[in-house]
Amino acid sequence: MRAARLYHSIRLLLCRSARKRADYIRKHNLFDHMGENVKWGPWLLPLHAKLIRVHDNVVVHKSAHLSPHDMINNFLKGCDPDADFGYREKLGCIELMDNVYISMNVIIMPNVRINRNCIISAGSVVASDIPENSIASGIPAKPTGRFDMFMALRKMSKNQTVAFKKQQMPPEVAAAEWERFDQRHGS
Repeated sequence: MRAARLYHSIRLLLCRSARKRADYIRKHNLFDHMGENVKWGPWLLPLHAKLIRVHDNVVVHKSAHLSPHDMINNFLKGCDPDADFGYREKLGCIELMDNVYISMNVIIMPNVRINRNCIISAGSVVASDIPENSIASGIPAKPTGRFDMFMALRKMSKNQTVAFKKQQMPPEVAAAEWERFDQRHGS
């Protein structure tokens, strides 16, 4: 199993885009389920990948980490060799439902479902289920906002969101953004 995981991790490293990595995972049936319109950022295949389900329209940032296992029992056995802590690893499934955005440096622990229409803020640690229509943040991640309200606000300020060809921002756009920033902050 280790050789297969290493092989697929190398192949994922060679996929140049998050969409191609998701397609590769789907094609080779590496997760329990990989939906459509998914962007899978991480370059390495998670350990116990069959315990992960990703539904439709999901984005996972490349620095996010999904961990369907923990090794705490192995550590505890070292602290108390005579105690019975069960198996060395504790396993649990991770499920990302439809319309989920996982930001950078997010850690998702075992036995977690992130329900439909959710955004997980950068740096959060998700240790329990996140309810539908939530923006969650923190350690541990808890709902701090509503997805539908965030979406409505983004629709209202759509003139500030610009897609640049090949990630090159025209200097006049940067100047206009700095002008707006200075006005808001009284500079």
